[in-house]
Amino acid sequence: MNAPAWTPAFDTLPLCGSVAHWAGRFRSERDWPSAARLNALAEVQDLRNAAGRTVRFAEQTAACGQIDYEQQILDSGQVPTRIANAHDFFNALIWLTFPQAKAALNAVQCRELASAPKGQRSPASNAATLFDESGLVLVARDAGLAELLRAKQWKAAFWQQRERWNEARFYVIGHAVLEKALAPYPGMTGKCLFLQMAELPEAGPPPAWLDAAIARAWLDGAVQKPADLFVMPVLGVPGFDAANHAAGYYDNTEVFRPPRTSGRR
Repeated sequence: MNAPAWTPAFDTLPLCGSVAHWAGRFRSERDWPSAARLNALAEVQDLRNAAGRTVRFAEQTAACGQIDYEQQILDSGQVPTRIANAHDFFNALIWLTFPQAKAALNAVQCRELASAPKGQRSPASNAATLFDESGLVLVARDAGLAELLRAKQWKAAFWQQRERWNEARFYVIGHAVLEKALAPYPGMTGKCLFLQMAELPEAGPPPAWLDAAIARAWLDGAVQKPADLFVMPVLGVPGFDAANHAAGYYDNTEVFRPPRTSGRR
């Protein structure tokens, strides 16, 4: 998707709350930021990849395949980045916000792609790709919400247990979801990683310890296949759509699809 006209107030979009701290740095820009502008922030953040190399955003002028893309990041720290492209701009914002998680995903991809038969991807690689593009993270002290969401008990999770969201933290980490936030639509979905933690992050930018926990989940093999992440209709999250303050919002089965029943003949 090509970038729409530059609109700097990305930090005000509900779905972009995860990256609001860094998105707000671009409020004074008149156009999509250059690689140099992105790299000035990368330097402030001291971005590093899984091999400890400095991460910088390198303007991409030619197409490259996934293996070359991922390996370049690991070998050189250079992240191919199309300028004036919403998808890659949000990818840069995720690198700035969740650098350890992004480095871990890159390491997993390089490991999995290198060992897979030519032209194929492993289940772990597929899961990493889905999470990189459409990842969501739910953090809570107990697994109640996650269990309802995994079971596709949408109305129970989003409405009947709505107060539980006050005792949970939710982050959009997939840059494709952030891109879709520019023109959100009811059927938007993401793939969610649940982290059960005794401590919840404070309001504001995601803390480094949460970033580290997400990275550990990937490096330790907690996610081995796409099914280890559960699907979520993103706009169902309280506050992500002004219309979801009413119970009837969740009755749309085209968006909040019921779980499949077993025993069909």
